[in-house]
This record gives sequence, C-alpha cells and structure tokens, in this order.
Amino acid sequence: MRWVNLKSEKAKGEMVRRMATSIKFRFLSGDEVAADLISKIARKIHEKPEDVAWFLEVKSIMGKLGTGEFSKSAKPEPLETSKSVPAIMSEVKKFKRIGAKMKRAGLV
Repeated sequence: MRWVNLKSEKAKGEMVRRMATSIKFRFLSGDEVAADLISKIARKIHEKPEDVAWFLEVKSIMGKLGTGEFSKSAKPEPLETSKSVPAIMSEVKKFKRIGAKMKRAGLV
C-alpha cells in the first residue's frame, strides 16, 4: 500500500480518481467500459460519441487493410455505393477532422 499525503489536494484528488476508476471498472461489462471510454473521448474532443465510434471502426478496418489481413488472392468486388461523391467527401473530411482532434489530444 502506498502512503498518501492527505493534506495535498492534488494527492487526494489523484487517490480518489484512481480508486473510483478501479471500483467502476470492476462492475462494468466490456461493452459498458467501451461505451464509457468512447463517450469520454467524445466529450474531450467535442464530438458526438457515435462519430468517435465510427472513426475508431474505420481506423480499425484501415489498419487491417494495411497489414494484409484481408487475403490478396480474394477476388475484388466492384465498388457499389448509393452515396454521391459530395457525401463521400464529407465523410472523408469528418474522418480527417476527428483524427486531427484525437491526435492533438494524444489519443491516436
């Protein structure tokens, strides 16, 4: 056990934060923890939680493409999309914007 100087406000705050995190994660399932982290990230970078979840999903898929996890021998299917070019470009801009915010926050 580590001794804490309880006269120091900073030390008290850090100890309470550490204990609360430890207690909170013991009672939450994996999905609840992920949802909690995504909502905290969204709050930190001033974005919607669903946009942060979307960004992380797209980033994961892009990482798999880069490592060659998808088979090279698989026959590529033609790209079919119901979205217009401006709609696709707005999603690209959103991806870059969220990525830049997460990088500034030190999360990516």
